[in-house]
Amino acid sequence: MCGASRGAYGLAVALLERDAELSRLAAHADRARAGQGGIALITGEAGAGKTAFVDEFTRAHAPGMRVLWGMCDPLSTPRPLGALFDIVDDLAPETRRILRGADHAYDIFDAVTRDLASTPTILVIDDIHWADQGTTDFLRHTVRRIHRTSTVVVITARDEWTGDGAPVQVLKGDIARSSSATTIPLGPLSVDAVAELLGPRQHDARQHDAEALHRRTAGNPFFVTELLDHDGTDLPATVRDAILARTVGLDTDCWEVLNLLTCSPGAIPDPVMEALGVGAHSLRLLDGFHLIRRTTRGVDFWHDLYRQALTSVVPPGAETRFHQRLIAAHDTVGDPDEATITHHARHAGDSARLRSAAIAAGRTAARSGAHRQSAEFFRTALGSGVGDRADDAEILELLAAELYLTDQLGEAIVACRHALGLREAGGDIDGVSTDNIALAVYEWYNGNRSGSDDHVAQSITVFEPGHPPTPALGHALAMRAFFAVHAGTVADAREHLARARQVAAVTDDPSLEDRIAIVDAICGIVCGDPDARAGLMNVLARAPRHLNELYSSGYSNLAHFDVEQRRLRRAAELLATSIDMTIASDLPVCRVWQLGSRARLGLLQGRWDDALQDSAAVLDVASAPLAHTWPLLVRGLTALRRRAERSPELEEAWELGRRYGEPLRMLPVATALVEQVWLTGVPDDRVSRFTEMLQTHGDGLEWSRGDLAVWLRRVGIDCDADGVAPPFAAHLDGDVSAAARGLAECGSEFDAALVLTETGDREQILAGLAGLDRLGAYATADRVRRALRAEGAMTIPSRKRSSTLSNRAGLTRRQVEVLSLMAEGMTNAELAERLYLSEKTVGHHVSAILACLGAPNRRDAVRRGRESGVID
Repeated sequence: MCGASRGAYGLAVALLERDAELSRLAAHADRARAGQGGIALITGEAGAGKTAFVDEFTRAHAPGMRVLWGMCDPLSTPRPLGALFDIVDDLAPETRRILRGADHAYDIFDAVTRDLASTPTILVIDDIHWADQGTTDFLRHTVRRIHRTSTVVVITARDEWTGDGAPVQVLKGDIARSSSATTIPLGPLSVDAVAELLGPRQHDARQHDAEALHRRTAGNPFFVTELLDHDGTDLPATVRDAILARTVGLDTDCWEVLNLLTCSPGAIPDPVMEALGVGAHSLRLLDGFHLIRRTTRGVDFWHDLYRQALTSVVPPGAETRFHQRLIAAHDTVGDPDEATITHHARHAGDSARLRSAAIAAGRTAARSGAHRQSAEFFRTALGSGVGDRADDAEILELLAAELYLTDQLGEAIVACRHALGLREAGGDIDGVSTDNIALAVYEWYNGNRSGSDDHVAQSITVFEPGHPPTPALGHALAMRAFFAVHAGTVADAREHLARARQVAAVTDDPSLEDRIAIVDAICGIVCGDPDARAGLMNVLARAPRHLNELYSSGYSNLAHFDVEQRRLRRAAELLATSIDMTIASDLPVCRVWQLGSRARLGLLQGRWDDALQDSAAVLDVASAPLAHTWPLLVRGLTALRRRAERSPELEEAWELGRRYGEPLRMLPVATALVEQVWLTGVPDDRVSRFTEMLQTHGDGLEWSRGDLAVWLRRVGIDCDADGVAPPFAAHLDGDVSAAARGLAECGSEFDAALVLTETGDREQILAGLAGLDRLGAYATADRVRRALRAEGAMTIPSRKRSSTLSNRAGLTRRQVEVLSLMAEGMTNAELAERLYLSEKTVGHHVSAILACLGAPNRRDAVRRGRESGVID
């Protein structure tokens, strides 16, 4: 393609070497018109021509479709939902009302998504690498819903747009995984394309010049076109010189506009430009020099590289005056963009305005779900150097809350401690209690149980006897009850809840009533109340659509105890929903806790690769230590069971368990250490002392205590344990077959398979060994085989390795072939046609495959075949 198109930088340039990319993008538009919407991420380095490319697409491939164009600005703290406010005037009145007035991001996302779906639409979000978290969350929300609409969302982003863990990087991952999305990279121009841009000249000279220019610019279309546009025989030394060459001859008024644009983080809206007193003549002249362009948001540079080049020539000392003028102009037109005002106030040296604007912008960002940007605004407000003690305390509390939600616990604790000191100095008893409650939560998530206990105690004792009840006291008592549950002392928890209810009865605080109801339901679950789980689900059903931390913690605790008490199917159903809810509500600190629970669930169910993937999502990034116990166990136990490796993760899990001192965390880790002794034969002096843990009388410990008791018996330590879960009680009483059945019924595949090998029945032993092999627990299976052979009671076959049984599940080559085709979704009839077999024979093969893999259906057989390495 070599059609002329006005590029992102205002130059009439040819779009070269973009035919294939345009065709891919056009295909998205065609599918959208047919009701199959999609997202296209256009990537390339700065100057690759992303905006020009999208501009050409909307010009040539958007007949009959509404085109909306939003942009993101290079603000140090981006405008919350800035790109959506760019298109607000083109949306339906109801959508505009929600976008401008909604308190919660989820309501905004739903409203805009409905609006986009109402008519065939192309939505362009330009320069997403500068987006706020709210905008990236909106796009993540859209990725999961766009496939049933007639909308195409086109996003442009620089290749160097983000770093590890940034919200835009997460969005990129969502796009990579979505079947409704695609990434279209725009690469550099080739030497031939540069030669074509050079135009007619003697072939050898053109090729030589093209190669030199290509080396100079690395094929960057912007650099190439800018350098080619420069008058003169010599190429400029830098692109900066090429840009500055366009400013020669400009008058003072034009330079005033350029300097104002240089100080602005993005486009200057038309009303603000008018308030600045900029005349039409200057704007026309600058447009003629290809220095500025008109966008949907106002007047901007042709490209941000112009801003970078011209920043170096702003008159010394004049920058403050330009920012002051911009603030005054925004105030004149009543522009409520506090993020932009924050930018200008910082550079104008206006500390008071910086503080007020940053606080307002931080609150707006928090409501939009942009918690990271909110924290940055609150940091800016604190750094302004103005304000009184009470104001500083409130900002510190707001900052701490945002840091906690984004899993930056160390910084959250520092900020909240500072706020606590200010509240104490000011004699604010309610504030002191509230900050102690917050610190108790932050410390608990951060692995400091003793510190958490100290703070929750202080949150109550700060109130003198006879002090009138306040919501802060009620929340303190409810939180003390919550921590008592995790310590295994439900009786204490219920005593604290009774006092909290007395406070709730004389105070009007719905959030306190909700907290009491959630903790009370968890108490019932821990104690085995058969109706408690349904009761908690009823409470959680009242949660607002914009899930907050209180209700999310209810889901986190329910998942935790569902897995602990082996309600594994219910846990899987719950986590399949609740983890997505934490993502949509931007609650990463709750998400990692739930991922940890899902990792433990996968380990118990025999889905070890899935469990390792969830463990990596928690451990391979900075995350709350509260979530680490189960991922550490997953890594340690899979390495142990597969390869007999003594991994450092088990030691780390033990140290973490000791820091918490909670039996529900320590017992499973102790069990893993006993299993390590059994499998490796390496003594561990700690194991003999673990019998003391069996005497721990706490609520909710039936499964963990039983598991530990059985493993201690396996290493020859005689022990008894009362009040354990039925399968373990059966095992300790000698009814091993009943124990195996009970474990299999609850879905604990590894435990059930291992117990089968202990029954003494040949058929059950062989079934147990097959189960261990199927799970990939090769070291465990080999340990069992050695022990059985040493006993000499029966002939034990080796693990299957022959060429006719060329896989770990014991399938024949033909059955492996059938399973591979089943993975492609083939029916029995299609398999028969492909393999030249009868459908009846195929049916026999399928039945045999299901039996060998222990799978209830074809889909599960394919999954197990992949997990065990039978098929790719």
